[in-house]
Amino acid sequence: MFKPLLRLALAAGTVALFAAGSASAQFAAVPGRDYAPLNPPQPKITDTPIEVLEFFAYGCIHCFHLEPRLEKWKTTLPKDTKLTRVPSPVAIRGLDSVPMYYTLEAMGMLDKLHYKIFEAMHNENVILGNPSVRDQWLAKNAVDPKKYQEVEQSFSVQNKIRAAREYSQKYRIESTPTLVVNGKYSVPNQRDMDTTFRIVESLIATERASAKTVEAAAPATPAAAVKATPATAAPAAKPAPAPSKTSAPAPK
Repeated sequence: MFKPLLRLALAAGTVALFAAGSASAQFAAVPGRDYAPLNPPQPKITDTPIEVLEFFAYGCIHCFHLEPRLEKWKTTLPKDTKLTRVPSPVAIRGLDSVPMYYTLEAMGMLDKLHYKIFEAMHNENVILGNPSVRDQWLAKNAVDPKKYQEVEQSFSVQNKIRAAREYSQKYRIESTPTLVVNGKYSVPNQRDMDTTFRIVESLIATERASAKTVEAAAPATPAAAVKATPATAAPAAKPAPAPSKTSAPAPK
């Protein structure tokens, strides 16, 4: 008597779980609540099909907390999507992150020291905005302070510093961390990191679907319009030589 009811309850539970999973998979970010549309959209700064920029500051405690999760999330991105960090020029805890980021990048030391800078500022209370303290910290981490200052003043690094400051203005960055997708959608930091990633992933899916729609709508070249390569004409046969007008000698 109770078996049909049990089967019905199990079926209902299965449907409910399936619906919950579908709702999670079909999460759609809401403009104004989850992200701010950039109007007008800004050009991408990389050549990847789908670009995600993270505007951050070393002195920002939220950026510090997000960094390990962001680094792990980066490894899950598909081949058509790339995460690029952009330092924000806002000085937090006395440090303008832009010069330090691009100088260490030019010196080939960024991968080694990027997270250590966060730890120094937030766990060790090192005031890296103070030049003398910064130089001591650099020397402790195998970076020559004099070489650092030379590289910071180099033409290429100064160009990157100027560009980063312009990006923050063009993308209207008001807080850190902020993630920007394809120059169109600005996602400020959420209280829940999982929500931040869900929003960004939803926008990535939107951009990928949009690209496929544009590609599918592109008019195909009509077959009749494709000019066939003309076949090479066979060389004309040489005419047979005309018979000689000289008469054969008469027999004697």
